[in-house]
Amino acid sequence: MVLRELTTAEPDAPRTLAEAIYRRLRRDIIWGALAPGAPLRSDELRESYDVGVSPLREALSRLIAERLVTAVGQKGFRVAPLTSADVLDTMQTRVVLEREALARSIAQGTVEWETGVVAAYHSLSRVPIPRRAEPEADAWGRYHRQFHMALLAACGSPWQLELAGLLFDHADRHRVIRARSVPEPKLARDIAAEHKEILDAALARKTKAAVQALERHYRATAERVVAALDSNGQSKKAR
Repeated sequence: MVLRELTTAEPDAPRTLAEAIYRRLRRDIIWGALAPGAPLRSDELRESYDVGVSPLREALSRLIAERLVTAVGQKGFRVAPLTSADVLDTMQTRVVLEREALARSIAQGTVEWETGVVAAYHSLSRVPIPRRAEPEADAWGRYHRQFHMALLAACGSPWQLELAGLLFDHADRHRVIRARSVPEPKLARDIAAEHKEILDAALARKTKAAVQALERHYRATAERVVAALDSNGQSKKAR
């Protein structure tokens, strides 16, 4: 297993060792270097990540709160498992939550909201969609999250935004499985065009069109992830 070093050249470089380890662990979970269900043994992690007990436990606690890591009683930690049921449940919950949040955001959004959405989209459009863990992958993932959260930013509900952010992080893990498991020629979706469709409808204040485009975007990804899990025989594995 190869674990990539964190680059300190990131624009939002971590300020503490625990933050740095949290980001490295999180990236390795999302990109599959730490596989779903894999045990996270303290001694091995301390050696692999060159970190002490305290920052490692702090990082793991954050990942447990995000449900990317599970604590198994007194038996230690594991990477959260992943099945097709998890993928579909996450997608359906996002659709329910974000339909309302996006509609409210479009209804209440000011010129400043529009400016934030356009800026987030512009940043996202300047970075190619990644297919493996690399510096560009971190940048694209960051901009992708910013774009989707910018769309919801004017919804007026801190709870909706917090839950949308948590669900986004899980869906990002699903997206990576699909990207890594499907050969390049078969990646027929135009993700950039899907983002542009959502953007245009939101800025035009066409709520129904924006919500429908967002839902199609999420469902298309979930369906392809489930297909990838099915092909690998993982879709019905127990949690």
